[in-house]
Amino acid sequence: MRSVSSPKALVAAWFDFLTPAQREVAEALLAAVRHAAPEAAMVIKWGNLVFVVDDMLLLAIAPQKGHVNLQLFNGSQLPAGLAALDGTGRGSRSLRCRFHQPIDRPQVEALVRASVAVGRRADDRRPLDQACD
Repeated sequence: MRSVSSPKALVAAWFDFLTPAQREVAEALLAAVRHAAPEAAMVIKWGNLVFVVDDMLLLAIAPQKGHVNLQLFNGSQLPAGLAALDGTGRGSRSLRCRFHQPIDRPQVEALVRASVAVGRRADDRRPLDQACD
């Protein structure tokens, strides 16, 4: 039987593949996310660092060529006015974090807390037969 690799090792390896500019922003985002949602588990999916709370994929740190996105999978459901988020439609929104510009940590933490709260409210409303899947 194969053993599962250490999540810490996978996350460390993920950071190793980032450029120095991407790494600086991603590490700042990681610190803010971990402070706002210490219960969040980290997994690598789709080439991004994804955060899972209560078995729900809620957000991700997604490096791009000229910036790093904090992707909020339930961003369209977040209260208006928390931050200027990119995206349209029914689902995901992103906070674009440019290289060599400081992260607005209180803003990021507020977004993370709001995403977790919205996710938990949505999970509480799922029918029991779906909640156990």
